[in-house]
Amino acid sequence: APIALGTLACTISERAGVINIGIEGSMLFSGFLAAVGSYYTGSPWVGLLCGCAAGAFLALILGVLAIYCNGQQIVIGIGLNLFGPGFAYMLMRALWDTTGISPWVEGFQAVNIPLLSRVPIAGTMLSGYPACIYLGLLAVAVMQYLLHRTAWGLRIRAVGENPAAVATLGINVYRLRMRAVLLGGVFAGMGGAVMCLSSANVFVNDMSAGSGFMAFAANQFGQWSPVGGYLATLLFGVMQALRMRLQSFGIATQLTQMLPYLAAAIFYYVFNLLIAGIMSLVEKKLNYYKI
Repeated sequence: APIALGTLACTISERAGVINIGIEGSMLFSGFLAAVGSYYTGSPWVGLLCGCAAGAFLALILGVLAIYCNGQQIVIGIGLNLFGPGFAYMLMRALWDTTGISPWVEGFQAVNIPLLSRVPIAGTMLSGYPACIYLGLLAVAVMQYLLHRTAWGLRIRAVGENPAAVATLGINVYRLRMRAVLLGGVFAGMGGAVMCLSSANVFVNDMSAGSGFMAFAANQFGQWSPVGGYLATLLFGVMQALRMRLQSFGIATQLTQMLPYLAAAIFYYVFNLLIAGIMSLVEKKLNYYKI
């Protein structure tokens, strides 16, 4: 779920023409503030809101520097990846006098869907997860509809592909891009909060373990689509499960950590070959009937 929400953040931002490579730093900083909000209020929902606000804050920095100041987006994203964990580390020492792990915080409880939980296989796969997991699934479905079936989604996609044409319609390109980046930051913050509050119920330094970079790769693999990115995230999830299983057999961690990225590269190459083959076949058929 954290990778899926991070992928959704990348999709919305890049559809609007802003590359957000700082997802890793946003998720870590958001996970920390989610832990802070849940710790001092005792409510994971407040922690979730704090995480979303933290993600929006870092997205605001990215938007101002990249959109209004015309900064280099990749460099700004790398800076956010350094700033987010560093700021969280400093605040952790100030609040809890610790540098490694936060105190235990209140997390989301598992939700059992009444009828579905009784089904033997589907109940195990789809029921018994924290509420924030289902909220992430709903966000993917809603954003898929908004991006491809509404006028707002058409404007977002147009401003990323041809901003000059959008400007001729009297639409403020800067404002539209900023709103998309902020919305992506909210989803990145939600991913960081889910990472902290869905299972571990603590915040640990570098607990994302590259999830932000996996989200960035899943967005490219999913062809900048919410549903496509989510399917790519499922591939990463399968590879992560395989990685943990292989580690139990004593295989070196350095080798198993490469599995998600290696699988993405292989599947992406095979996917491109398949698309190229289909297009070549269609072109041959069209040329044949044309003759």
